[in-house]
Amino acid sequence: MSKTKQKMNQQIEGMLAALQTFNLSIFEDNLAEDEEVQFKKNDYHFFVYETGDMIKNDDLKTISQDVVIYYYSENRDDLDERTIDIITALSDVSTMTLERTQKQRLRRKDTDSYVDRIIFLYRRKIVTGCTKL
Repeated sequence: MSKTKQKMNQQIEGMLAALQTFNLSIFEDNLAEDEEVQFKKNDYHFFVYETGDMIKNDDLKTISQDVVIYYYSENRDDLDERTIDIITALSDVSTMTLERTQKQRLRRKDTDSYVDRIIFLYRRKIVTGCTKL
């Protein structure tokens, strides 16, 4: 395994370890329909993460990539405090920087119930060592 790939895996593993401290399910990219069934019956309460586009940096030796973490929560009144807890847990993940968060309320289909979604947009730096990006 290349050194770059190993570092990228370590970043994701560090992020997952931080999120696992909340004892919630964590899904990559999206939630499959069969997985969503359990949350439709009970409260929505889980994480989904995805990696996004890569952008070259001015130093020509690194690239940046967006990493988005979605926190879904239902029937909680401490979302701001929970947001800070998640940011704090992720603060030790090397070369990942918080860009911003965004709060949303999503309506459950055919109901008057809502699910809160907090989006955490992180940017991670990936060292490539290339001089011609």
